[in-house]
Amino acid sequence: METSAPAEALLLVTVNTVPGTNPDRLGQQLADAVVHLPVPAAAVIGTGEVPADVRERTRELAERQGMADGAADLVMYFARLWLRPGPALPAHSTEIAIACRRLWEERLRGADRSGLTQVTCLPAPSPDGWFRGARTCTSLATTVNAPTGLIPDAV
Repeated sequence: METSAPAEALLLVTVNTVPGTNPDRLGQQLADAVVHLPVPAAAVIGTGEVPADVRERTRELAERQGMADGAADLVMYFARLWLRPGPALPAHSTEIAIACRRLWEERLRGADRSGLTQVTCLPAPSPDGWFRGARTCTSLATTVNAPTGLIPDAV
């Protein structure tokens, strides 16, 4: 039994989806998928609002690329992960972000799976900024089959 405190990572996740994808359901799927990382892991993922300036810039870029609905199908998530690092996944936020993005694309990408078409995952540049943004989340999803003892009681 592990007695050391788990490592923690704060991630900013943006997801492009097919029209009609339920962002709260997708957030739950993202949270549930982390149990498939190469180390024991669990997450709490909040569905956030995409800032108006980011949505507008994304819409402009999408229209130039022939994807008129691009910005309408952009969802932002605030992901807080706890994991027991190991050789397969060290306790480094960039490595964790890369592993999560790969996992989510492999397991969830596609209209027939979750509606996710593209995912970007970055370590939060500032914990304070991440927590301020996370307070605006409209819903929270917690890993359903999380390994025991990873998510602290006071989250």
